[in-house]
Amino acid sequence: MTPLEAIERAKSEGFDPRLQQVVLTAGEPELAYRFAQVVPEADLEALEAVVLESGDLRIIYDFALLKSERGGGIDLLQERVLSGGDGGLMILFANDVEGADVDRFEEAIQALPDRKYALLFDAEQRQKGKE
Repeated sequence: MTPLEAIERAKSEGFDPRLQQVVLTAGEPELAYRFAQVVPEADLEALEAVVLESGDLRIIYDFALLKSERGGGIDLLQERVLSGGDGGLMILFANDVEGADVDRFEEAIQALPDRKYALLFDAEQRQKGKE
């Protein structure tokens, strides 16, 4: 069975640890995220290990958003986004992911050479009612 078939079966049949194992064994970050997205009972910690291998910070952000919505910890995901240096994703993470360390993101964004991210971050914070 392919990981995509496992995801499709999980959509229709619900969680099965064997289906999750197919996805984990594949080691594909986007498929791990997709499985977590469609299966509320998925083991987010196990899937996070695969997601963290991704070179695509957007998948890491998306997984953090999903995990935080389900009450999970986001520390390792946050560290990857912070170390990735993508100012736009840092702004999104700080503002959208429950439990994000906004002060650390602000510090990292202020240190970026392109000042537009600091201005955008400040604007987002003001819009949320924070000064």
